[in-house]
Amino acid sequence: MDALRQTFEQQLAAALPGVEITPERPKSGELGDLAFPCFRAAKQLGKNPVALAQELAASLHVEGAALVAAGPYLNLKLAPETRAQAVLGAILQAPAGRPYGAHPANGKKVIVEYSSPNIAKLFTIGHLRSTMIGHALAQVHQFLGYDVVRLNHLGDWGTQFGTLLAAYTRWAEAENPELQRDFDWAEPAPEKRRTPLFRLFQLYVRFHAEEEQDPAMRDEARDWFKRLEANDPQARALWKRFRDLSLAEFQRIYDRLGVRFDTLAQGEAFYEDRLVPTMQRLEDAGLLVEGDKGARIIHLEDVGIATPCLVQKGDGTSIYATRDLAAALYRKEAYAFDRCLYVVGTDQVLHFQQIFAVLDKLDPWFKGRMVHTPFGMVKLPEGKMSTRKGNVIFLEDVLDEARERVAAIIEEKNPELKDKADVAEMLGMGAVVFFDAMNDRVKPITFTWDRVIALDGDTGPYVQYAHARILSVLRKAGGDWAAKAQAGLAEGPFLPFADSPIPADLGGLAAPEAQALLFELAGLPGAIGAVAEGCMATPLARQLVSVARSFSGFYTNCPILAPDNTPDVREARLALCVATARVLRQGLFLMGIQAPEEM
Repeated sequence: MDALRQTFEQQLAAALPGVEITPERPKSGELGDLAFPCFRAAKQLGKNPVALAQELAASLHVEGAALVAAGPYLNLKLAPETRAQAVLGAILQAPAGRPYGAHPANGKKVIVEYSSPNIAKLFTIGHLRSTMIGHALAQVHQFLGYDVVRLNHLGDWGTQFGTLLAAYTRWAEAENPELQRDFDWAEPAPEKRRTPLFRLFQLYVRFHAEEEQDPAMRDEARDWFKRLEANDPQARALWKRFRDLSLAEFQRIYDRLGVRFDTLAQGEAFYEDRLVPTMQRLEDAGLLVEGDKGARIIHLEDVGIATPCLVQKGDGTSIYATRDLAAALYRKEAYAFDRCLYVVGTDQVLHFQQIFAVLDKLDPWFKGRMVHTPFGMVKLPEGKMSTRKGNVIFLEDVLDEARERVAAIIEEKNPELKDKADVAEMLGMGAVVFFDAMNDRVKPITFTWDRVIALDGDTGPYVQYAHARILSVLRKAGGDWAAKAQAGLAEGPFLPFADSPIPADLGGLAAPEAQALLFELAGLPGAIGAVAEGCMATPLARQLVSVARSFSGFYTNCPILAPDNTPDVREARLALCVATARVLRQGLFLMGIQAPEEM
């Protein structure tokens, strides 16, 4: 496909000197494989765009393709065999170490900061968005040739830990100085939740509930955080204990999700010894001014931000902004990155506008390198989730429920399936993760059980089922057909598929359903590129649904193993099955979802 696109672009460039050539992918293969919108070129040349499209269609020639004017568009439509040859060649004969859609190393470095939970709190369904959006961005950027640094900027510092220390010393320390599992469960909790982190969650919720009646408790929390920053031995010992417990629990969840980081423990506290030098640097640059009650702020009206950036409270303690500035300065020094992506919710838009503006003032090197990738929050039908109020949905409950629903369906429909528990986990995880990816990143999501763990419709299990069905066909075909579509996962986002020959006769793929599937397979590289460009997995998720849906049409209307098929037809259709399985498996893997071989 790359060679045909290049030929098309070269022909257009020769015919339209000085015009930017930007072919697009049509919405349907019936329109063509590539489309050149003539609007901008026509305006530049002083022509009518419809007339220009007709003129180009009559004057250009691409071997193996028809050039058709459709209104103001010039469409390149490949002949059926040319399309089959191009798409199957790209997928089945990709260069060694570079699967379909992958790019070679480009020397650029991208930091992806994602997940970033607060310690001493359990993962909620809301944490899934940052974790899996960030994971997909890291996977895709690596796939596209970037040197990727995966960072988990833990929330392990700040006033909230003063709250936790105050709550723990008020209500739990006497009964459980070591914070072991057998401490006093004064408040009810399900058996599966009787863990130290859940107890800390209960204490946190209780503190915020009671401080509404006793505002003096807020001063108690602030005092504990001040003691923590002042290196008070008791505060530090408890904080470290809470942090160690949290890291162990987080790693267990990340292992289940298949998510990894280059560093798990480089949270806010990591930059503690860099806070004073950061403040000094801001002072030396003449950016700091005094705000209310002795706070230190930076005015940003000159860059269109009315709200000043608070970098130090009046009591001398640090704030998010202080630590994010210190982190950015450290990352420049440690990684010399080209881009740094912050996968953080939309409620932090102003915060990052302020941080990036301050960094631009402090060091022009940062300009254009810092990118906030905001995402809409997960809400409950009754409103926003709140850890403080305790109205949250725990992520592991969702994953467990999804797995159990799938297990019940497997038990009903295919009780003899091998590795039933593993398949149920794959499909349950696929349902939850794919649901999130199918939703536009910037829009909020209202959580309902039926929507999040749906198994029907445009879902992860629907795509996973398409992959499993293909493998079933290939196993029935015998020979090494199934082996051609199977491969173990390698380190990084690459599937080491072996080079496979393309059948000499592709006439068996002339049917409209086969051509529609080839068109959708050709859309994978563009969808992967759109993930990096738009910083969300949605284009890839939707493309995989389109591939799965097109395979269903092909499977129904183009018999693959029919006894009356000629050997050439059978071989061509099996080769298309192999290519489809590879695309589905690769796409799911980039999103953090496994592709089962049986269901």
